[in-house]
Amino acid sequence: MNTGKPTRLSEKLNAELETIRKDYAASMASQLESFSCDLTVIASDARRIIESDTHHFLRENRSFFETRTEQIRRWLTISPWVISGLFVTGIALMMAASWFWTLVLTRAELSELGLTRIDQDERTLLTLDPDKTILSTCKLADKPVYCIQILEE
Repeated sequence: MNTGKPTRLSEKLNAELETIRKDYAASMASQLESFSCDLTVIASDARRIIESDTHHFLRENRSFFETRTEQIRRWLTISPWVISGLFVTGIALMMAASWFWTLVLTRAELSELGLTRIDQDERTLLTLDPDKTILSTCKLADKPVYCIQILEE
Protein backbone atom coordinates (compact mmCIF):
# COMPACT_ATOMS: atom_id res chain seq x y z
CA MET A 1 0.00 0.00 0.00
CA ASN A 2 1.61 3.19 -1.17
CA THR A 3 0.21 6.58 -0.39
CA GLY A 4 2.80 8.52 -2.25
CA LYS A 5 5.06 8.97 0.70
CA PRO A 6 7.36 6.07 1.15
CA THR A 7 7.19 4.91 4.70
CA ARG A 8 9.88 2.60 5.58
CA LEU A 9 8.08 1.04 8.49
CA SER A 10 4.96 0.22 6.47
CA GLU A 11 7.04 -1.14 3.62
CA LYS A 12 9.01 -3.18 6.07
CA LEU A 13 5.80 -4.47 7.72
CA ASN A 14 4.26 -5.25 4.34
CA ALA A 15 7.38 -7.12 3.32
CA GLU A 16 7.36 -9.10 6.56
CA LEU A 17 3.66 -9.77 6.17
CA GLU A 18 4.23 -10.98 2.61
CA THR A 19 7.06 -13.25 3.81
CA ILE A 20 4.80 -14.65 6.55
CA ARG A 21 2.05 -15.26 3.97
CA LYS A 22 4.42 -17.07 1.64
CA ASP A 23 5.84 -19.17 4.49
CA TYR A 24 2.31 -19.98 5.69
CA ALA A 25 1.19 -20.92 2.15
CA ALA A 26 4.28 -23.10 1.69
CA SER A 27 3.68 -24.73 5.08
CA MET A 28 0.01 -25.42 4.22
CA ALA A 29 0.96 -26.86 0.86
CA SER A 30 3.57 -29.07 2.53
CA GLN A 31 1.09 -30.21 5.20
CA LEU A 32 -1.57 -30.94 2.58
CA GLU A 33 0.92 -32.92 0.50
CA SER A 34 2.07 -34.84 3.59
CA PHE A 35 -1.56 -35.51 4.57
CA SER A 36 -2.33 -36.72 1.05
CA CYS A 37 0.70 -39.05 1.07
CA ASP A 38 -0.22 -40.40 4.53
CA LEU A 39 -3.81 -40.97 3.42
CA THR A 40 -2.63 -42.80 0.29
CA VAL A 41 -0.35 -45.05 2.36
CA ILE A 42 -3.14 -45.79 4.85
CA ALA A 43 -5.59 -46.62 2.06
CA SER A 44 -3.13 -48.90 0.26
CA ASP A 45 -2.25 -50.68 3.54
CA ALA A 46 -5.96 -51.18 4.30
CA ARG A 47 -6.54 -52.50 0.80
CA ARG A 48 -3.60 -54.91 1.09
CA ILE A 49 -4.82 -56.15 4.50
CA ILE A 50 -8.37 -56.67 3.20
CA GLU A 51 -7.11 -58.58 0.17
CA SER A 52 -4.83 -60.72 2.33
CA ASP A 53 -7.61 -61.50 4.83
CA THR A 54 -10.05 -62.33 2.03
CA HIS A 55 -7.59 -64.70 0.32
CA HIS A 56 -6.77 -66.34 3.67
CA PHE A 57 -10.49 -66.76 4.48
CA LEU A 58 -11.25 -68.26 1.08
CA ARG A 59 -8.26 -70.61 1.25
CA GLU A 60 -9.21 -71.79 4.75
CA ASN A 61 -12.88 -72.32 3.95
CA ARG A 62 -12.58 -73.75 0.43
CA SER A 63 -12.20 -77.34 1.64
CA PHE A 64 -15.08 -76.89 4.10
CA PHE A 65 -17.40 -75.65 1.36
CA GLU A 66 -16.27 -78.38 -1.03
CA THR A 67 -16.94 -81.04 1.63
CA ARG A 68 -20.39 -79.63 2.37
CA THR A 69 -21.23 -79.44 -1.33
CA GLU A 70 -20.21 -83.08 -1.80
CA GLN A 71 -22.34 -84.12 1.19
CA ILE A 72 -25.33 -82.25 -0.23
CA ARG A 73 -24.86 -83.94 -3.62
CA ARG A 74 -24.64 -87.36 -1.93
CA TRP A 75 -27.79 -86.73 0.12
CA LEU A 76 -29.66 -85.53 -2.95
CA THR A 77 -28.76 -88.85 -4.59
CA ILE A 78 -29.58 -91.03 -1.57
CA SER A 79 -32.47 -89.13 0.02
CA PRO A 80 -35.27 -90.19 -2.37
CA TRP A 81 -34.46 -93.83 -1.60
CA VAL A 82 -34.26 -93.13 2.13
CA ILE A 83 -37.57 -91.27 2.11
CA SER A 84 -39.24 -94.01 0.06
CA GLY A 85 -37.83 -96.70 2.35
CA LEU A 86 -39.03 -94.89 5.46
CA PHE A 87 -42.46 -94.38 3.91
CA VAL A 88 -42.82 -98.07 2.97
CA THR A 89 -41.51 -99.14 6.38
CA GLY A 90 -44.04 -96.85 8.07
CA ILE A 91 -46.89 -98.32 6.04
CA ALA A 92 -45.73 -101.89 6.77
CA LEU A 93 -45.45 -101.15 10.49
CA MET A 94 -48.95 -99.63 10.55
CA MET A 95 -50.37 -102.66 8.74
CA ALA A 96 -48.62 -105.05 11.15
CA ALA A 97 -49.85 -103.08 14.17
CA SER A 98 -53.38 -103.03 12.76
CA TRP A 99 -53.33 -106.79 12.14
CA PHE A 100 -51.96 -107.46 15.63
CA TRP A 101 -54.53 -105.16 17.25
CA THR A 102 -57.37 -106.79 15.31
CA LEU A 103 -56.15 -110.23 16.35
CA VAL A 104 -55.98 -109.25 20.03
CA LEU A 105 -59.40 -107.59 20.01
CA THR A 106 -61.02 -110.49 18.14
CA ARG A 107 -59.65 -113.08 20.54
CA ALA A 108 -60.74 -111.03 23.55
CA GLU A 109 -64.20 -110.47 22.10
CA LEU A 110 -64.65 -114.15 21.17
CA SER A 111 -63.65 -115.31 24.65
CA GLU A 112 -66.08 -112.82 26.22
CA LEU A 113 -68.86 -114.29 24.07
CA GLY A 114 -67.98 -117.85 25.13
CA LEU A 115 -66.28 -118.88 21.89
CA THR A 116 -62.77 -120.24 21.49
CA ARG A 117 -60.94 -120.14 18.18
CA ILE A 118 -58.60 -123.04 17.38
CA ASP A 119 -56.38 -122.92 14.28
CA GLN A 120 -55.39 -126.41 13.07
CA ASP A 121 -53.53 -127.21 9.89
CA GLU A 122 -55.63 -125.54 7.19
CA ARG A 123 -58.86 -125.13 9.11
CA THR A 124 -60.23 -123.01 11.93
CA LEU A 125 -62.57 -124.36 14.61
CA LEU A 126 -64.85 -122.49 16.98
CA THR A 127 -65.81 -124.20 20.23
CA LEU A 128 -68.67 -123.13 22.44
CA ASP A 129 -68.56 -122.64 26.18
CA PRO A 130 -71.68 -124.48 27.48
CA ASP A 131 -71.99 -122.06 30.42
CA LYS A 132 -72.21 -118.98 28.16
CA THR A 133 -73.68 -120.20 24.84
CA ILE A 134 -76.40 -122.45 23.40
CA LEU A 135 -76.39 -123.88 19.85
CA SER A 136 -79.86 -123.77 18.36
CA THR A 137 -81.71 -123.57 15.04
CA CYS A 138 -83.13 -120.23 13.95
CA LYS A 139 -85.01 -119.02 10.91
CA LEU A 140 -83.68 -116.29 8.68
CA ALA A 141 -85.82 -115.38 5.68
CA ASP A 142 -87.85 -118.51 6.30
CA LYS A 143 -84.75 -120.73 6.10
CA PRO A 144 -83.51 -122.73 9.06
CA VAL A 145 -79.90 -121.88 10.08
CA TYR A 146 -77.72 -122.76 13.03
CA CYS A 147 -77.50 -119.96 15.60
CA ILE A 148 -75.36 -119.42 18.65
CA GLN A 149 -77.38 -117.93 21.44
CA ILE A 150 -75.25 -116.03 23.97
CA LEU A 151 -76.49 -116.09 27.56
CA GLU A 152 -76.31 -112.70 29.18
CA GLU A 153 -75.24 -112.67 32.81
